Order: sequence, then C-alpha cells, then structure tokens
Amino acid sequence: MKPALRWLAALCCAGSLMACSSTPPPQLQLSPEVIVQQAEGEKASLIAALNSADLRNHRYLLSIHRDGQEQAELLASASNLRLDIEQQLKQAWQQQGLGFVTDSPFKLQVDILELVATAEQSSLKHQVESTMRLKVSLETPKRSLAKQYRSVHNNEGPLRLSLERQEEYLSAQLSELLTQIANDPQFFEVLENEQ
Repeated sequence: MKPALRWLAALCCAGSLMACSSTPPPQLQLSPEVIVQQAEGEKASLIAALNSADLRNHRYLLSIHRDGQEQAELLASASNLRLDIEQQLKQAWQQQGLGFVTDSPFKLQVDILELVATAEQSSLKHQVESTMRLKVSLETPKRSLAKQYRSVHNNEGPLRLSLERQEEYLSAQLSELLTQIANDPQFFEVLENEQ
C-alpha cells in the first residue's frame, strides 16, 4: 500500500471516530416547583444549617430498554439534581420563616437515596416506572429526627417514548415529593421547641 493511501485511510478512521464521539447523549432537564402551604399566623424565625448529598448508586436518571437490544440507553440530568433539590427546599423553607447559616447547632440534611425511571420500549408501546426516595434529617443538640419520603409513578403510552413528556412526568413527580417535604410540619415543630 502506498504511503499516501495509508495516510488517507488513517485520516478517514480518525474522522469517523471523532464523528461518533462528538454527539453527546441527550440529557433530561427537570424543573420541579414546590408549592408552600402558608400557615396562618406569624412566621417563625428559626435558623438552621442545610446540607445535601446524592447517595444514589448510579447517576443516570432514565434507563431505556428497547426490544432486541442488550444494552439500555442511559440518560442523565442536564443539571445537578442535588443542588436543584436543595435550592427548591431552601426557598420553600425560607418562605415559611426558616433562615439558613453555614454553621448552626441545628442541622438539616437532605439525601437523595433514589431518583430513577426505567422505560421498557417495544415497537408498539412504552411503559415507564419512576421511583424517587429522599431522606431528610434534623439534628439538634437535644433531639434528632429523620424521615424518608417516597414516590412511585407508572405511565405508559403508544409507540415511542417522548423524552419531553418524560421530563414533564418526572418534574411533576419530583414537585409533588418536594412539596410534601417542604410542608411537613414536624421539622418546624422540633426547631420551635429547641430554639
């Protein structure tokens, strides 16, 4: 083989490899919204430190299993879910009178334990099961409280799975879960009794 042909063949191989790797996999953008139920009366003036951790075994958000394919397509979140969840809860709790500082004897911890959807895709339909599980812990000098919140949703539809619709479903499910957490009065009761 002539050197010019070898060089051309190597260039073509390199170009095809770069073309394959230049297309990033699609990502999902969740946009949860927390609805705060306003309590009647005065807002409490409470202070706590807030931290969060993503303790999931895997970092993908959606796993799509197609008929006839061995490997699933794994889609991640386009943003940092831990920071998004922490920010949503922080804003909701601030609306209810809870202030945050970096160092406080009253510590709130939000842990993401599970946040994943699994889709089964065939040529005629798709089925999706999504599970979300968060743990919120409150540590005070005298008491501790930990609660887990869980949500499981199923949806199905004809033909091909729509990523846009799945983003809507997952955003709505996460919104429901965060709203439940933000409006749980137990954490405020413990803080009010200790401060």
